[in-house]
Amino acid sequence: MTRPFLRFARVESRLGFLWVAETDAGVAACTRADAPDAMLAALRRRFPSVDPLADDVDAAWLFDGVLPPVDLRGLSTFDVRVYETVRSVSVGETVTYGEVASMIGSPGAARAVGGAMSRCPLFPAVPCHRVVRAADGWSGWGGDASLKRRLLRAERAHRAPTGQALTR
Repeated sequence: MTRPFLRFARVESRLGFLWVAETDAGVAACTRADAPDAMLAALRRRFPSVDPLADDVDAAWLFDGVLPPVDLRGLSTFDVRVYETVRSVSVGETVTYGEVASMIGSPGAARAVGGAMSRCPLFPAVPCHRVVRAADGWSGWGGDASLKRRLLRAERAHRAPTGQALTR
């Protein structure tokens, strides 16, 4: 029997419980919400010909520190460029919204990068917590600020001695 194209499950992680959806190409969505309803509605818009099926997902990446493959189909070209760039940021490092904008070839688009980050359906597969405001180096994340600080502190404490990313 072949596995369904789009499957989802609730998994426990170091961040608490997450709903994770994946396709055969990779993680398509994650949410820390109590229920998967909003995630599933967004997935139905991105993948209109497929019904998500409750099933097992491969969540090992939540514990081994390696970013999983992601399925970015159905997202805007701009958002895809932003998420791919953010995934390249080394463990424990941060970049500003303006730096991400420059890295994707859209200098001056810091606000647009902020918009892409605020609607990112893939945290923690896209490490949104590594993008910060230039003004203070911490804020600018729509999630829990204390979680952001905790994640960055943990990453900085455990990053490779050479400064290499542990997630690539």
